[in-house]
Amino acid sequence: MRTVLVLQHVPYEGHGYIADYMREHDIPFDVISLWKPYAVPDIFRYSALIVMGGPMSVYEDFPSKNDELAMINGAIGTIPTLGICLGSQLIAHALGARVYPNERDAKPAKEIGYDTVQLTPEGSAHRLFKGFDPNVRVLQWHGDAFDLPSGASLLATSPLCRHQAFAYKNAYGLLFHLELTPAMVQGLAEVNREWAHASFDLDEGKLAKEARELAGHHVGQRAESFGLVAERSIVVHDQPAKDRF
Repeated sequence: MRTVLVLQHVPYEGHGYIADYMREHDIPFDVISLWKPYAVPDIFRYSALIVMGGPMSVYEDFPSKNDELAMINGAIGTIPTLGICLGSQLIAHALGARVYPNERDAKPAKEIGYDTVQLTPEGSAHRLFKGFDPNVRVLQWHGDAFDLPSGASLLATSPLCRHQAFAYKNAYGLLFHLELTPAMVQGLAEVNREWAHASFDLDEGKLAKEARELAGHHVGQRAESFGLVAERSIVVHDQPAKDRF
């Protein structure tokens, strides 16, 4: 099996259950730490691409943005591609969709903390979420939204931000998180405290309590949830590329 490429934007949004899943299944992976000097690899050497989250906004410039978009454009239609939070926004942008601050009644509308997304009929039927409960408990940590890319299928939604997950050919975008461990959630809250309390009333005590309460499920249900998503989106077996999707 060829190696999976992971693009990581910041130290505190690491691989979490992604790394656990790939190690348990003997899937080799390389990580590019985009806040450090890096070389742009040949994307075609890899079996899949995962683009992690981060505090950047796609509609603003940041150092790795153009390199990432070039890798994503090379990957789509060629190797399975999974984007999480910022990664989903980058995939949407690469597909020509608009990315913008999420608003409700002309005011910032952030989604922060544990919440439930609803699978659409297409989401429930799609192999990515087949067998999942129609209401999926996830961690939200974003203030931006994107339009659904042309030709993509909407897989999940929420009342505050309609486009929560989509599929386009062999590319998948999740605006929410399934991969974060409780320790990573705590790290996010600490590093992003100013942002999380601006135009949002984050209850850090509740967040920490929910993270602890869900910890048992992280090992079982939540790790399994990410494992299923990973297996159905990025794990590539040895069949020819034309037969993978």
